[in-house]
Amino acid sequence: MKKNLLFVAILLAGVSFNKANAQNATLTLNLAALQSIKINTVAVNIDFATAADYTNGKSSGAIADQIEIVSTGIFTVSVAASGPLSTGTAINDIPLSALTLTPTLASSSTTIVPTLNVVTTLAPAVPKAFIKSAVGTSNAKFSVNYGISPGVGSVNLLNRPAGAYKTTVTYTIAPN
Repeated sequence: MKKNLLFVAILLAGVSFNKANAQNATLTLNLAALQSIKINTVAVNIDFATAADYTNGKSSGAIADQIEIVSTGIFTVSVAASGPLSTGTAINDIPLSALTLTPTLASSSTTIVPTLNVVTTLAPAVPKAFIKSAVGTSNAKFSVNYGISPGVGSVNLLNRPAGAYKTTVTYTIAPN
């Protein structure tokens, strides 16, 4: 019995001297607010070559995955044009009222349900809300269809010299 008590005493002494040590570390994750926009197709061409084009208007068709968005929170993408479609001679300018931009949610790994606005009345350098989302996204892609309307009696397109009429379309992302 004394041997058992001695054994238990030695065992308890060993356990009390062999306590585990523990230390804590603090992990801090610092999240920054981020809104990023990438334009994948930077040149869009619409060719008017037939009578039907001048009568009915024409569009680019959907430019697939043209806009890519990453945003850590709610966001709005706005669109603006630098000025009328022009060859450099103001008298021949095609008004921005001839231009229609239509966004659609494209191939994305996102689950957002954005508000998409068809923009039909651009004014030079005046941004219009184009895409809005109430939640962030890590990979939303949008296609854009650019349309040109001939206007009543084709007024937007007639009596202008042949040539390449250009404007710069600017997309901007901002938090709401």
